[in-house]
Amino acid sequence: MKKSTTAPQHFYLAVKRNYEDVWRVIGRYDTREEAQTLLDEKRAYVGSFNYDNAELKILSDAEAKKQFGAEWVYHPIGEKPPAPAKPRRTARKPKVS
Repeated sequence: MKKSTTAPQHFYLAVKRNYEDVWRVIGRYDTREEAQTLLDEKRAYVGSFNYDNAELKILSDAEAKKQFGAEWVYHPIGEKPPAPAKPRRTARKPKVS
C-alpha cells in the first residue's frame, strides 16, 4: 500500500469582533462539519464573553495561509508559537581557482 504524502487538511474557526480590526483563529478542527458545529454553538452562546456582534467564519488551510501569510501556522491562543523551521545547510561548493 502506498503512503500518502499529502498533509492532512484542517479547518479553522476565526472570529472578528465589532471592536477589533483583526481576525483571530480560535480553534482547529479535522472536518468542516466539526468547525461548523462549533461556529453554530458560538453564534448561539450568550454570556459575559459572547459573539453577538462578531463575524465568524471557517477557513481551510489554504484560505488561512492566503489570509495570514504563507508561513502562518496555527497555535492555540495563550500558547507559545512554534519555532520557525531552520533553513537546511547545503554541501559546500568547491572553490574555483
